[in-house]
Amino acid sequence: MTSSTIETQSQWLLGTAGNLHAFREELWRLYTYRDPQTVRLDAVLTGMTQVQQTLLANSTDEYDTVALDSTKPEDIAWRRCTVAYAYAGLLNAKAILRLQPAVVSATLIRLTPGPAYASPHRLAYFKSLSAGQEVLDEAVWKLREAAEHLTGPEPELLKAFTGDAAFRMVRSAAVTAKPAQPSTAQKAAGADAVVVVAPPSRAASARAGARR
Repeated sequence: MTSSTIETQSQWLLGTAGNLHAFREELWRLYTYRDPQTVRLDAVLTGMTQVQQTLLANSTDEYDTVALDSTKPEDIAWRRCTVAYAYAGLLNAKAILRLQPAVVSATLIRLTPGPAYASPHRLAYFKSLSAGQEVLDEAVWKLREAAEHLTGPEPELLKAFTGDAAFRMVRSAAVTAKPAQPSTAQKAAGADAVVVVAPPSRAASARAGARR
């Protein structure tokens, strides 16, 4: 890998960032429409899925001549580029998931009788579009940061993957909200319901006795 190849890798990262930015802009245009544009939303999701395949292929690509501890600029660039593709794949997948409620909401809007503007599904639709835009924003600027720092001092983005905070950073990118707390049987059944708790099984009783 030569300096020209490093520049090519940087351009590929920037090109991928440009593709994700284009999806983000299309989501913004969809957001400005009063009614859901299901065909155009489908086109965005199809394009993002195709980009996801490229991101996964590049993040699992093997470079036979690179040593994991090599300090050659071209080897450092390859490692950083690979990590950037992997992280972008995580964010792109997250954006796709954030857009799924928009698809469901658009369908419910179409099938629900009554004025569309008063439908509670409209709020879910626009919130989903906004959530997808936010994740794509993050993916774009992190790809661009990685493309500008394939050699030289390691950027903060890539440093985060080498320390103890790596797991927390990846998990934070994949999860945006605390998991929902399960309702108790009483709450789920209603205030007037009578909840009957079944006795423990023989196996459970045996295990409890063994722990004592």
